[in-house]
Amino acid sequence: MAILTGAVPVSAYAACSATAPGSGTTVTCTGADAPSVVATAGSTNVTINLDSTVTGSYVLTSTPTPFSVDTTSTITNNGNLSMSGNGTGVANRGAVLLGVNNGNTLTNAATGVISTSGTYNDGMAANGNNNTLVNNGTITTTGNNAYGMTAAWGQSNPGASGNQIVNTGTVTTSGNNARAASLLGGNGTITNSGTLTSNGRDAPAVYMQGNNDTLVNSGTIQTTGTATSGGSVDAVVSNTLGSSFTATITNQAGGRIISNNGIGVRSTNGATTITNAGLIQGGGGTAIQGGNGNVTLILQTGSQIVGTANGGAGTNTVTLQGTGTASNAFTNFQSLTMAGADWTWGGTGTFSTALVQSGTLNLTGTLGTTTASVVATVNAGATLQANASNLPLSVTDNGLVRFQQDSAGTYTGTISGSGAVEKTGAGTLTLTPSAAGGNTYSGGTTITQGTLSVAADNALGASSGGLTFNGGTLQFGSAFNLASSRAISTTSNNGTIDTQGFNTTIMQDITGSGGLTKLGDGTLTLNGVHSTYSGGTNVAAGTLIVGDLDAAAGLRGGGPLTIAPGARLGGYGSVTGNVTNNGTISVANALPSLASGLPGDFQIFGTLTNAGVVELRGRIVGNGLAVSGNYVGQNGAVNMNTTLAGDGAPSDTLLIGGVPAVATASGKTTLNVTNVGGAGALTKSDGIRLVYAVNFANTGNAFTLAGGTVSAGAYSYYLVKGGVTALTGEDWYLRSTVPPRPDQPTQQPPFSVADGTPESIVEAVKNAAPDAKPEPVYRPEVPLYSEVPAVARQLGLLQIDTFHDRQGEQGLLAENGSVPVSWSRVWGGYSNIKQNGDVTPSYAGTVWGMQVGQDLYADNRPSGHRNHYGFFLGFSRAVGDVSGFALAQPDLGVGSLQVNAYNLGGYWTHIGPGGWYTDAVVMGSLLTVRTHSNNNVSGSTDGNAVTGSVEAGVPISLGYGLTLEPQAQLLWQWLSLARFNDGVSDVTWNNGNTFVGRIGARLQYAFDASGVSWKPYLRVNVLRSFGTDDKTTFGGSTTIGTQVGQTAGQIGVGLVAQLTKRGSAYATVSYLTNLGGEHQRTITGNAGVRWAW
Repeated sequence: MAILTGAVPVSAYAACSATAPGSGTTVTCTGADAPSVVATAGSTNVTINLDSTVTGSYVLTSTPTPFSVDTTSTITNNGNLSMSGNGTGVANRGAVLLGVNNGNTLTNAATGVISTSGTYNDGMAANGNNNTLVNNGTITTTGNNAYGMTAAWGQSNPGASGNQIVNTGTVTTSGNNARAASLLGGNGTITNSGTLTSNGRDAPAVYMQGNNDTLVNSGTIQTTGTATSGGSVDAVVSNTLGSSFTATITNQAGGRIISNNGIGVRSTNGATTITNAGLIQGGGGTAIQGGNGNVTLILQTGSQIVGTANGGAGTNTVTLQGTGTASNAFTNFQSLTMAGADWTWGGTGTFSTALVQSGTLNLTGTLGTTTASVVATVNAGATLQANASNLPLSVTDNGLVRFQQDSAGTYTGTISGSGAVEKTGAGTLTLTPSAAGGNTYSGGTTITQGTLSVAADNALGASSGGLTFNGGTLQFGSAFNLASSRAISTTSNNGTIDTQGFNTTIMQDITGSGGLTKLGDGTLTLNGVHSTYSGGTNVAAGTLIVGDLDAAAGLRGGGPLTIAPGARLGGYGSVTGNVTNNGTISVANALPSLASGLPGDFQIFGTLTNAGVVELRGRIVGNGLAVSGNYVGQNGAVNMNTTLAGDGAPSDTLLIGGVPAVATASGKTTLNVTNVGGAGALTKSDGIRLVYAVNFANTGNAFTLAGGTVSAGAYSYYLVKGGVTALTGEDWYLRSTVPPRPDQPTQQPPFSVADGTPESIVEAVKNAAPDAKPEPVYRPEVPLYSEVPAVARQLGLLQIDTFHDRQGEQGLLAENGSVPVSWSRVWGGYSNIKQNGDVTPSYAGTVWGMQVGQDLYADNRPSGHRNHYGFFLGFSRAVGDVSGFALAQPDLGVGSLQVNAYNLGGYWTHIGPGGWYTDAVVMGSLLTVRTHSNNNVSGSTDGNAVTGSVEAGVPISLGYGLTLEPQAQLLWQWLSLARFNDGVSDVTWNNGNTFVGRIGARLQYAFDASGVSWKPYLRVNVLRSFGTDDKTTFGGSTTIGTQVGQTAGQIGVGLVAQLTKRGSAYATVSYLTNLGGEHQRTITGNAGVRWAW
């Protein structure tokens, strides 16, 4: 239906008909089959309104432009319009709505529907400048080269007003070279908050061509077509034509630019600025493609790029604003600028420069083809975060460079500037700057997590830059020292220094509220005089020295200090807090690395809990550990050097007490004492002080001595609490005497013997008489060694014995000529001997021996005199136990003794008429001595002995087969024992000469029976020994004397049997006991045979 509204003048209405309205005319169409309305050429201010009831179908060939206006006019469609047919080319195409020249506004309202089918058949079009196309409804085209909305020929000169395309609805095109929105010319704008979709080859959803064109998208722009050979299916194409032209593409938050099978945004020729806060996606692998011009890509909060961003052949930049993540590849971009708050860079890039202006840029990807190809700059207040493998190798850091290192990595680049470096992540970062001067950043280094490993101080930047421990570990990769000008602090998150196997020294103080852990087998020396970090110290491995040879350093923060098993603390310094020792505390030169230093002290101002070892033993005596607080022993030990000599001899010391409150020592601690240069001596007063209690400290029953005693020279020292002088009641001493018991109680508490002291000493102290002389405490080896000479001589005497013990009886010696007879004997017995002297040693044990002899020549003279000349070989042994005065007790079992003698002897026996005889013997012996004391000290030495004997006897016949034979014998012995050292001291003996005289008688009865001549006998002897007393010297200073004089009586029985003409046998049994002088009880048996050749 057509409505006539007026005539040609302005404000008049024209009919909705094919009649062309003129300027100022308003045409309103309603109903179905609306006719085409085309304004007259050159007309202005024409308004054409198509309401929602309008429908119309048009054919391009007969009605190329169903509705068109010329200049500064308006078309608004609320109806449903369609047009079919094909145009013949760019210059001969049709459009449902058309603005012919300039300044027109064409609107497809929300209810408006425009559809076309056929080639070159557009939905809305405008030619000229300053036209505005608005789609709030639906536009659909289905032909090749058919555009949904197109504006052409806008001004290309800067400053001119271009065409505007605004879409809030839906535009869909299908066909090759079809476009949802096309803007040709300059200074134009496409604004889309709806949907622009194209489907076809070379059919971008948005196409812009000209200078200074702009696309603003907050809706969806999508191309779904499939490219054929030589074609493309890009979602947005910006073709600026001239190389100096520009274009702007802004994809706002929520905006989506998608090419299912091609490029999301393509820019060619001139400079293009692309700002993205939405999604740009390329289905063919590339999301953004630049051309020959420069591309500026700005990524804002919400930006998502799927596919590669390729900057093309220009000089191209990427700028990050707001927050976001970039995980795609960026190629042919030369510079990156971070101007936002927080961005994660997870993609790859080809940048040569990177500038972090603000916020935090987190590199999880790479910026350049290599890290060496990128130069990065971080402005003040900004942060660049990366790991060792993706941080550029050249960084000017005026803000913060944070290494997020979750696994091991090495950074070989160089960091300069006024900024700081922080290490985070659980992995190990190794800084090995390639520049000769190392890193020069001056803002300091913070280790928050994981491990930072360096092999030189300049890896940590300028020496003026601080080092802050905030939970992480500094690892030394070589032996070097941190610059003394580098401030070091710890936060409440604590820190760790891992020296590995290297040694390093920190000269400056360490401050802060945190603690410090020492790792690694090497040595960390802290020489700061007032390190005030308060979080405590944990020596987990290796050695921590507080104060070396050059400094009396101190840990003044008051935090607790713990030493792990196998770890070591030491030096010449001090610790303010409480110390728990499960490892070793080595004082002063007791540390191997400080062994060349002088003795010194280490001080603990708090409580020491000792479950490990306190090592005081240096190369010389004099180190001391001072514990001002309490001392708690948890079965730990204190190793000390002491000169074991007399009262007040030098010793390492443990001092307890000193703080205003009275300190105590509790628990149990073992004192291990090593003798240094002490030859042993009597202590006649307090003794040698090991533990010194000051300011009324109470030491309880806290200490024991390892082994119960410690020995030097001839003496054993035991541990006692309390001296004999005033104000020493809580001190602990070594003593080598048992002092007399005080007759009257005094103010000084009586001393008490330490637990573990041998019971013999405990009893001696308990039973000490008042006003007696101090009783020496000899070590068990003293009587043991003092008994060696007596046992060695005893073996010699028993091996020679008497003529009848060796040869049987003079009546058996009837042979003549050379080597006429051989003989042998064995003997054995049990001996118990004891000598008076300083330690009254005694021996109880077995003695035995054997001999094999040979007469070399015998003669039988007509006068009745006979001579026998021969030699013998022998071996004898004594094995037994020794007792004596030791450990302040008499007759104390002290150990075992073994003496072996290897003998060679010669003899001459003369037998006169009537049977009288003389017998002369000389025997040399090689001796070996083995001892083992009850104190588990073993010793061994050797020696030599010479024994000579002259004996005579005269038989007197009594008749009836009885003969009485008086006898006399004199023996001489010379004994030499070699000096030896038993691990406690040197031991020497004097070389003495001793003599034994014997007188006795033998009563013999002779008879024959069964063809055998039998001669049983009884004998008695009195023996007297005399000569040089034995002297045993210990340590070259203490000599122990032992007497040798003795009178003894002996009784025995014997039997001689002439078995055959050639063979005979003999045996004796005897018992010897002292009649005066040294004690002796010896019983022996002897058996021998002779064979005449």
